[in-house]
Order: sequence, then C-alpha cells, then structure tokens
Amino acid sequence: MFRRITIILSLLGLAMVLYVVATAKQEIPSPPPAQPPSTNPFAAGVASLGLVEPASRTVDVAAPESGRVVEVIVQVNDRVKRGDPIFRMDGVPLDAERIRAAGMRDAAAAEVARIESWPRPEDFPPMEADVSEAQSRLADAEARFENISAAMGRGAASDDELSRQRFLVSILRASLNNAQARLDRLKAGSWSQDLAVARATLAARESDIKSIELRLERLIVRSPIDATVLKRNVEAGEYLNGGLTSGAETGRPEAPLVLGDLSVMHVRAQVDEEDMPIVRLGAKAVARIRGSLKIEVPLTMLRIEPLAGPKRHISGASTELVDTRVVDVIFRAEPPADAPPMYPGQVVDVYIDAGDMVPRVGKR
Repeated sequence: MFRRITIILSLLGLAMVLYVVATAKQEIPSPPPAQPPSTNPFAAGVASLGLVEPASRTVDVAAPESGRVVEVIVQVNDRVKRGDPIFRMDGVPLDAERIRAAGMRDAAAAEVARIESWPRPEDFPPMEADVSEAQSRLADAEARFENISAAMGRGAASDDELSRQRFLVSILRASLNNAQARLDRLKAGSWSQDLAVARATLAARESDIKSIELRLERLIVRSPIDATVLKRNVEAGEYLNGGLTSGAETGRPEAPLVLGDLSVMHVRAQVDEEDMPIVRLGAKAVARIRGSLKIEVPLTMLRIEPLAGPKRHISGASTELVDTRVVDVIFRAEPPADAPPMYPGQVVDVYIDAGDMVPRVGKR
C-alpha cells in the first residue's frame, strides 16, 4: 500500500513540474544594440578599416648613440620647427676628449711656430766660431805639412811624418767642410718638408677637434620637421640604449619622442586585395568616426600604395578576416568645422565609392 502511494505522489509531482514548465515559458526580449551599426553610405562601395595619421606620418625621433639624457626640452603638444632642439644627451666624455685634443693641437701649433722661426739669431755665433776654428786648424796643419815637406827635401824628416801630416790635413779639411755645411744649412732656414709635416700634423689635430665638436652637436637632438610633439617616452636621467628607451608599459624599445605634423590629417585605409579591382584612383570616400555621434568626414584620395602586405591593424570584429592581404589607400581628411578633432592612431571606418563597378562589400 505504501509503495502505491509513493508512486502516485511521484507521478503527481512530475505532472506538476511539467505543468509549471509549460506555463512559465516566455520569450526574453533582446535588448537593442548600444549603438546603431555602421552602414556603407554608397550603393556600391568598399568598406575598410582606416587609421588616422599625420600628414608627415608619425616620426620616431631617436638619439644618434647610446647615452644618458640630461635634458628634455619639449613637452607633449608643443609645436616645434625643423632644427629646434628637443632633448640633449650627456656630453661629458666628449668634452674630455675635446680638452685632450685641444692640448695636442696647441703642441702641434707650437711645433709649426718653432720650425717657422728657425734658425734663431743666437744659433749663428757658435756655428761661425766652429767654422773659424776649423779654418785655423786646417791652416796650421797645412803650414806644418809644407814645413815637413821642405825638411824632407833636406833629409830632416821621414816619409812617415809626411804621411801622418798629409792625413791630418785631410781630416781637418773634412772638419772644415762639415762645419761650413752646418753653417750653410742654418743660414738656409727651416726645410720646407719639415714645415709641411708639422703643418699637416696641426691640421690633423684641428680636424680631431672639429670631429669631436660635431659629435657634441649631434648629442643635441633636433626636430627633423615642423611638427607637434605627440608622445614623450623619456625623462632627464634615463639611459638610452642604442638611441631608444625601454617602454615603461611594454618593456620594448621605444623612441624617446614621437612627432607628427597635425596641420593636415591623413587616413590610411587597409583595402582587401579582393576589393582592389573595383577601387579607382580619385574615388569618393568618407570616414566614419566611431562613437555615439557617428560623424562622417569627407576624404580625398591621394594615392594608392601598390605594395600589398599582411593586415597590420585589426578591428576586433568577430567577422573580420585576418588571413588576408591588404593594399594601403591614403586619403586626406577634410573634417567639417564643427567636427571633433581626429587623433593620430585613431581607428575609423572608411567607405569608398565603387561607382558603376560591381557592388561588393569589403571585409574590415
């Protein structure tokens, strides 16, 4: 009896569960999208992903060599002209080299001055005295030689004495010639070749100083273009390895400063290689700024860069194809006066009019 009651109660409970489930079933309404989807404004057009960039593109300014930064002269949003200093590297080691090179230059200049002023007036009297002494010794030896020759004719001298005196006369004549030659060289002044070597050494020392000064000048990093400072990744005291700084967030090498000309903004659109056959140079295009306002910015096509490459910028859409190649199409942005500013690196949706070509929807 108890078993029957249990079975009946179980069946009643199951029936009640089925009834509750059947009667409680209702459709849950789908919430509307937070923003309306972006649609192509052209009847036949190509959609692509665009990246805002300055007219000059972003210029990563690096230091010419490794070293410590001692001063950062500019801040973000500062306007700089071409050639303006933007940061300065430590030049103490090069200053030490310049001081040493200046000392060597001064020594070389002194050597040139010494050779140019040679001979000194006080050098002549000793040389002239040597010549006079040699002349007197030679005259005395020649007189003795004549006396010995005369004595030999009378049998009062031997051949050996005459030979020794003859050799002595020859030695003293050579000494006189040597003294006279040294006096003549002194009177002739400095040798042109010695002066040329000294001047060449001086020029080399001056070139060393100029070389060091040029290296010091390179340590003052200057702006390569008229631009605005877009990003500053360096502070005074940081060490740049290979001219780059280690990113605080990524840890990868980064340029100390990033510049860009914001006077005109460009949009670089990545057009799928399959859509390129219907894209024509000069076609109409618009860029749609993402956000709740959905602002459209007219674009003027500037050029098509003909080298296709892998897609570098990803929109993150689930329908996006990443295993494809794209061609970069460059546009000049012409935003309305009341449009919000466009920022370098900003992602926009680009739509290109295909005109009477075969309609096709591009893949972003």
